[in-house]
Amino acid sequence: MRTLLELEVDNSRSSRSTERIREYEDILVVGQPLQISLQNIAPDGSKFVSLETHGEIEVSSHGQPLIAEKTLIPLEEVAEMTLLGRTSSDRLEDRSLQITFLDDTEHQLTQVIFKLTCLRICLDVDADRDGIIEENNPHKGDWQWGINGHGAVLLVNSDRDMIDSDQRHDGEENNITGLLDIKDFNFMIIRKVGVRNLPSGYDFYLSVNRDTAKRIRIYDELDRYGYELIGPRRRKARIDNTDRDIILGIEALSYPDVDFDGLVEINLDLVKHGEIIYSDRVVFRVAPWIMTPNTLSPITVYVSRLSEGFNAEFIEELRKVVGKANAQLDIIPYKFHQDDPWMQDEIEIGYAQAPGHLMHVVFDSPRDRGLIDFPKRHLLGIDFGYVTRKSRHKATKLDSFGNLEVSPPVTVKGVDYPFGRILFGGTRSEIIQNPRRMLKVLRKFLYAQKIQAPIEIFSDWLSVGHIDEFMTFVPTPSSKGFKLLLASPDKCYELLHRLRNEGHSQVLLRQGKRLFGKPADISVADILDDEELAAHNQRFQEYINWNREVLKQELGLSEEDIIDIPGLFEDDGAGRAETFFPNMVNMIVLQQHLGIPKPFGPKVNDQCQFEAYVKGLLSPLDLVCHFIDDWDPYFRGRGEIHCGTNAKRKPFTQKWWEVESVVS
Repeated sequence: MRTLLELEVDNSRSSRSTERIREYEDILVVGQPLQISLQNIAPDGSKFVSLETHGEIEVSSHGQPLIAEKTLIPLEEVAEMTLLGRTSSDRLEDRSLQITFLDDTEHQLTQVIFKLTCLRICLDVDADRDGIIEENNPHKGDWQWGINGHGAVLLVNSDRDMIDSDQRHDGEENNITGLLDIKDFNFMIIRKVGVRNLPSGYDFYLSVNRDTAKRIRIYDELDRYGYELIGPRRRKARIDNTDRDIILGIEALSYPDVDFDGLVEINLDLVKHGEIIYSDRVVFRVAPWIMTPNTLSPITVYVSRLSEGFNAEFIEELRKVVGKANAQLDIIPYKFHQDDPWMQDEIEIGYAQAPGHLMHVVFDSPRDRGLIDFPKRHLLGIDFGYVTRKSRHKATKLDSFGNLEVSPPVTVKGVDYPFGRILFGGTRSEIIQNPRRMLKVLRKFLYAQKIQAPIEIFSDWLSVGHIDEFMTFVPTPSSKGFKLLLASPDKCYELLHRLRNEGHSQVLLRQGKRLFGKPADISVADILDDEELAAHNQRFQEYINWNREVLKQELGLSEEDIIDIPGLFEDDGAGRAETFFPNMVNMIVLQQHLGIPKPFGPKVNDQCQFEAYVKGLLSPLDLVCHFIDDWDPYFRGRGEIHCGTNAKRKPFTQKWWEVESVVS
């Protein structure tokens, strides 16, 4: 409620019989009380007041209506009055309030006349998130999570709607690039009902604070390619007089991060001679970047076509699996990858969503190798946005996105995580010499998105250092809807011991393959007799077990939710682990179809015993195992199928703003 305290009345006595009269002009905002302190404007000796109104004005004191018909009212009973207008003016000063002050003899001392213009003024947004901008929603000025929450949602305009924009996304442009650009905007409406021109000395301003100005752009004149009212170099803009609603487009320029909580506050101010006399406020929350787990259906699978047909056979086998999953295979030509095969390491594809609009968004890692230009040159486009984080510190292998995954939805100790929990690998400095950790700018960005509550686990024991080398999730018809697969040296040794006990000690693993220029064949007996290899794998199993317990606790899992997949590692010469044969956990999950690295395990009756074991575990869960030979193009480069592919997936059906509380 605004209070008029600035009025002062000259208390000097006039020797003339003409009574002193003071007139003031003001704007009364429809529905907004205006308080007048009579004690502040009453001359000395005032004992009574009389009131007279013209036009639609409600006058009250202490919540009780006052009858404004020149009736004398003791001043002590009406020290303060409140004015309220419920309709807008059709001309300037079309209503007034006249206040007459009288002494104890009912002699008139002073007359104060307020000439008022009533305007309906509000700044409106889609505060109830139904895709419609309602008028003056009472909750538009704050933000609350939950299906019954409120507050508008703002999308980062990070896609590229113009083909010839030189790899720049739309948020880097300070003008509207066309209708496709406008569809990525959110909108506000300035409503001013009443006279077209404000009284002299009054103005409207739209304003934000300096930090917010760096995060958004607001446009006027949407039908003329847009005029930037507010942006990184301008935090305040005057709004021209008009007798119609003004529609403004707004886009976010920044995702939430360590220095930005995602909340955007915008004010519409009515200013009188430089002083704000009325302000309306709206609040947006910038839509977070959301990761998609393996349990969501694939739309497109990406793979690099390496030169000289190096992975041609692999691509043809992958194509069959992708087709069975009703997805599309996007084979990336050399010019976009420069023979960099590690598609998973370069990017992570997620999405951002606002009511009525969804945009897939690629998160570009700072590894910056051969695929450095792929995200901007090939993916960035209409409804496909882009975000990255760079650091002055040198990226390590842990900053590649094979080290970044997300669980399916889970409930942990009564807390729901309907979008799953982000997982990334880190170190244990008490174990690892020269420890590595994901860059702080990446970690802080992931935590700042808020709804997927990241978990840092231990991956620095691996030479490459990526969590996809020892874990993945697959969809199942179980109560949780998924199983966690973990690589298991113990399970591998168990199978090898069984084969030896059954008389198959001379059966070969890696038969017919070459590694480091030599035949890679090795018998079951040779592996079991290698005490150093066994000691290393006992250590690596302990590291996996440590992660197992963390994942059980942080994801609310039991042993029934975990499946051990045979795997074997060897020391890389520096104390870290490399895979001994193609790592079956490092698979691509496409609905129920699993593209699994062919392990080249020991064969009995012409059947790979590792493949048979994995099929026996997964087939009863309605999962179809497709074992694909990735030895030459991927395994020999210390990666596997998951490392060499990537997938764009369908988003969650639930809207992120419907979660009941922020989880961090």
